[in-house]
Amino acid sequence: MLFGRFLKRLTGSLQIKWRVLLLELFIVFIGVYLAFILNNYQESQRIKVEGEKIWSSLKLELEGIRLAFPGWAYFQEKQNEKWDSLFQIKEVDQFFTWRYIQPQYDFTTLEYAIATRESKIVDFDLYHNLTKLYQTVQQLEHIENLMTEIGLRYKNIPPSMPTDSQEYHQLSAENLLNFYRFIDFSKMRASNLKRIVDLSNDLLLIINKKLGKKQQVRLEKNYIQKQIVAKFSKAPADLIKKEIQASFPHFTESEILSIYEAAKKEIDKK
Repeated sequence: MLFGRFLKRLTGSLQIKWRVLLLELFIVFIGVYLAFILNNYQESQRIKVEGEKIWSSLKLELEGIRLAFPGWAYFQEKQNEKWDSLFQIKEVDQFFTWRYIQPQYDFTTLEYAIATRESKIVDFDLYHNLTKLYQTVQQLEHIENLMTEIGLRYKNIPPSMPTDSQEYHQLSAENLLNFYRFIDFSKMRASNLKRIVDLSNDLLLIINKKLGKKQQVRLEKNYIQKQIVAKFSKAPADLIKKEIQASFPHFTESEILSIYEAAKKEIDKK
């Protein structure tokens, strides 16, 4: 009661009206609140733009793996069959000519995505799968380094060296042992390449879901068109269309035709 009278006298002496004071406080509150909303909106937009940029780049990187690595794995397995047959009869192939100068692969976006600290862009499931892929890639590079190192251990045997000499037998035995090690790591490489393909396919399911169907299709069409222009400009049209259908079975014949025609126009311009 006394406090109320005191405020009344104070405001009266200062000629302050409560309604004006409350209005000013309300205006200040609204200003702060709107600034808070604006900051949140700008941050969410930044995250959205950055997220789409990372997901789009990841998709293109993973599509490259999905399409290229199976062929490399198949080629490596065929080499292993050949080398196994030679080893069984104690012969050595020219394994010393194989060189893997690192880096062999470009995983810039993969590394960037793993390093990001924004969970709205790279959530736990995506991070977990990206990490598994990156670890497998590191294993692949390590295997390739070992294959290169073993290849450098090859000991040249001069044609003039007698085949019944002790030195000849020693060099042959060392080369055969290193050949065996080389084959063993080569088999690991083929297996690793196939595992990377499987991990990439799992990641693409996550990435495609984040991008949405419209953005997914747009990126795939652009990717295919660029591949045709860069690598298959002289390939027969029927072969290109067949490869597109095999790699991207969800595209209709009319969509494949439009992709090919767009690429053909770009090739003709060049």
